[in-house]
Amino acid sequence: MTRTVAFVGNPNVGKTSLFNEVTGARYQVGNYPGVTVEVRRGRVSPRFGAHAGTVVVDLPGTYSLVPGSRDEALVVETLCGLHGAPPDVVVVVADATNLARNLYLLGQVADLGLPVVVALTMVDLAERAGQTADAAALERALGVPVVPVVGRTGRGVPALLDALSRAAVPPMDPLPTEAPGFVRRLAEHVGAGRARLAVVAAAAGRAALLPPAVVAADDRARLPGDETVLLEAARRLVEDRYDRIEAALEALGSSRRARQAAPVMRVSRRIDAVLTHPVFGLGFFAVVMATVFTAVFRWAEPVMGAVEAGIAAVSGQVARALGPGLLTDLLTAGVIAGVGNVVVFVPQIAILFVMLGILEDSGYLARAAFLMDRLMSKVGLHGRAFVPLLSGYACAIPAILATRTIGSAKDRIVAMLMIPYMSCSARLPVYLLVVYALFDADRPVFGPLTEGSLIVLGMYALSTAGALGAGFVYKKTILRGAVPPLVLELPPYRAPRVRNLLLVAYDKSLDFLKNAGTVILALTIVLWALLSFPTDRTGAGTGGPVQVQESYAGRIAATMEPALRPMGQDARMGIAIIGSFAAREVLVSTLGLVYGLSSADEDPVPLREAIRNDRDPATGRPRHTRASGLALMVFFVFACQCMSTLAVVRKETGSWRWPAFMFVSMTAVAYAAAVATYHAARALGLG
Repeated sequence: MTRTVAFVGNPNVGKTSLFNEVTGARYQVGNYPGVTVEVRRGRVSPRFGAHAGTVVVDLPGTYSLVPGSRDEALVVETLCGLHGAPPDVVVVVADATNLARNLYLLGQVADLGLPVVVALTMVDLAERAGQTADAAALERALGVPVVPVVGRTGRGVPALLDALSRAAVPPMDPLPTEAPGFVRRLAEHVGAGRARLAVVAAAAGRAALLPPAVVAADDRARLPGDETVLLEAARRLVEDRYDRIEAALEALGSSRRARQAAPVMRVSRRIDAVLTHPVFGLGFFAVVMATVFTAVFRWAEPVMGAVEAGIAAVSGQVARALGPGLLTDLLTAGVIAGVGNVVVFVPQIAILFVMLGILEDSGYLARAAFLMDRLMSKVGLHGRAFVPLLSGYACAIPAILATRTIGSAKDRIVAMLMIPYMSCSARLPVYLLVVYALFDADRPVFGPLTEGSLIVLGMYALSTAGALGAGFVYKKTILRGAVPPLVLELPPYRAPRVRNLLLVAYDKSLDFLKNAGTVILALTIVLWALLSFPTDRTGAGTGGPVQVQESYAGRIAATMEPALRPMGQDARMGIAIIGSFAAREVLVSTLGLVYGLSSADEDPVPLREAIRNDRDPATGRPRHTRASGLALMVFFVFACQCMSTLAVVRKETGSWRWPAFMFVSMTAVAYAAAVATYHAARALGLG
């Protein structure tokens, strides 16, 4: 029978890095809670010989087995076997630089009576911090195998796998002598460890989240109804365990006083005094984000040019080989040009993920979350909600799943409603297309900053402000509730690994292409048919301007045009906006399809040049201006143009009420903001 091993640990102890090393997976590693929000399963890589095939389960990071949120409850349920058989062995991943808190979790795992192995991570950092990372001494003190590992490099992983056969159940801590009588009576029924869990959970108001395997309902009923007694009993039990842990660490030379006096910790505090300062910290954060978007523009431009040239060459060869006809139009102006207009933005998306990876791996992103929590707290929002909001910069889907770390149901819904306002990577192609087509994107403005980078940075800042504003309104009206404080660990500063950064960028870019490519191909065929039929009766030929206007898509867009004119858009853009509901980046390929079919030139012009040169035949004036471009970007900042986001919200809330509310409210806000932007920009002379 295949053995199952569960990885358990506090957030930011290197658990997912270790899981990746053992299984060969490439899950993203983050320096803040909420990255792992579902149970991940894998098998030990074949390169580990006899251990290959062992099932490994990566559980969400948690500070305690007294659950405060859905993902933390999932840890307890998995360990207790509510989702299948319980694991055969639990690997408690413990940070050597913060053993006291990590060993508290180990004690709670011991309460469940499961065989344990301790994977001791960050040993090198502990030694530099003046702590004694003596695994052998710690193993003797705990009574379970302790193996030092470095998940980021793989050091110690074979020894850890070998130690699984020596896993042992840690000695259960006896109850303190001053424990109340009702706690001792409860322990007679469920054991000392489980009695401790039951009392602490009940005092925290979380007893209902504990599964029956931990303590049966009738045993919880024996707990006193006096809340004061419960709180005092829980305080005694928790303090007693921490006292014992600290005494053991004192004997090992790894006490809290030694950690606080270490030179590394003093240096870290000095750095944080600047990076988390309410004024200087926010200034540094603004500089960092400006640098990120400047890099996205300047470094990717040569690669983008090469991609555009390659797409044009392929399209021309296909057109010459097939000759004129509907199939040629579909392949060249539809499939090749449409998909190509998305592929061309992959360099920028890859650079964006590399830059965000550097911020995460270095530990800075947690500081950014800490800074933003101050702002969120002032507007009455749940501080921990900023963690999934950060993920929203990449994609709303995993970010919405990350809201499972939020304990309050109301606060979780607020976070879900806020996340789609964050500018995800799918919006980036839209911003870049408009900036390159209608603005002088590479014109230096301030030092290394360019006009294009400042505009895109402004869109991201606007999206963040929009998310915070929406959350404030929801918390004050339809989802009013108390705001619990943020519990967020500031991890040690680390040098990012180049290999991990490149792998994450590769995987994210590939996911972008796969997810966008399949949708784009299907929609391209549908849109091509809508733009090509009914056949042009004037003899102008398929793809001519008359054909576009008389096609089914042209008629639909013409009906929409009166509503689009106040925000500076025409019928062609209306077609693209409709198509972008499948996924925001589809707007780019849809416009490529529209302009490809309306051009008589066999060699397609790059999309941004086509938009820039598009003129109204009646007046000779440009159809698209800087004012209309700004309005379009603002519309996409606020609009929920993503059916996948609505689907996942439906799944997480169990109702269509919230997705419907999200779509209607965000579309209304987007339209009003776009109209206001267009007229304000024209008044400033940008029209």
